Amino acid sequence: MKSSSLKKIVRSPAEWEEQAATWLSFPRHPKNWAGERGIQIKAFYFNLMYQIAKFQPVKFLIPKNWELPQEEANAFLKCRFAPQAYKIATNDIWIRDYGPFFVKKGEEKEIVQTNFNAWGAKFPPFLLDNKVPSEIAKKEKLPISDIPYIFEGGALEVNDDGLAMTTLECLVGKNRNNPKDLKKVINALSKKLGLRDILVLPKGLDGDHTDGHIDNLARFVKTDRIVVASEEDPSSPNYERLIEAKKLIEAWLKKQYGKKAIVDTLQLPPQKKMGKETLPASYMNFIFVNGGVLYPSYDKKTDVKAKAYFKSTFPDRKIIAIDCRVVIEEGGSLHCLSKQEPA
Repeated sequence: MKSSSLKKIVRSPAEWEEQAATWLSFPRHPKNWAGERGIQIKAFYFNLMYQIAKFQPVKFLIPKNWELPQEEANAFLKCRFAPQAYKIATNDIWIRDYGPFFVKKGEEKEIVQTNFNAWGAKFPPFLLDNKVPSEIAKKEKLPISDIPYIFEGGALEVNDDGLAMTTLECLVGKNRNNPKDLKKVINALSKKLGLRDILVLPKGLDGDHTDGHIDNLARFVKTDRIVVASEEDPSSPNYERLIEAKKLIEAWLKKQYGKKAIVDTLQLPPQKKMGKETLPASYMNFIFVNGGVLYPSYDKKTDVKAKAYFKSTFPDRKIIAIDCRVVIEEGGSLHCLSKQEPA
């Protein structure tokens, strides 16, 4: 049989692999980003674009009646890569969750989309966000297929060997998928995204509006190495659940890779309150770019530990801190508001 006739294997590239671009979505939610906070988030957003564009292309979604301000456009001319705007309507900034899953079939790139309903219909409207993968597929002329279940990008963490992690509350629950369909959801994700094993952890961080996305809890840093958030305060709701998560991850990763498996921990920054709500700040919400790692900064004391960890773990990458105190007020950070496109 000729090799060209063989079925091409689907795979989800790891985030540390070569990337074609980082996708972002311009902050435009009239309620969340109004007044002074609107000014602050735009300054944050343009700085993030500028930092990414030093390493690789940025593709960002903007409203159809909006143009990049001249001051920012001039600043981006100094970058190695000029950001590219796409006029695609959105409801909010969190493209990690409603944006496309990019997969590879051989050398070909494809898009997979899930159904997005703003984390269990908590924060409507979301209909425009739900259309984003198909709109990107049209503009990029990429084939697209569908996973007919509620699921978000920030709920899944993958390595380059077909392994993935998620949390149970992001798979099934109120205004999500029926608990009876749990196996069907896992099977659909595995088939469409090219995954051979998915570890389902019981809970994410306390206060996480997303029902506990994995990208605040634990991340792959290498094929056989994972970093897990840790909490030093025994009175914190996160203390016991993070200890349990670490034990489950250690057992699972050891089963996969034996003695080579490594599980690190990285202390959470202080979990501050906004009204009665806890803001789920986490250093797990870092992003890879070609030749670099951008990590969120929140608190001077714990930021020092985070910087040291990233420098020691990624000695060949440039490590850059991005102040995320503004964006965490809406419950997210760098990974939540970006989406990598593999090369």
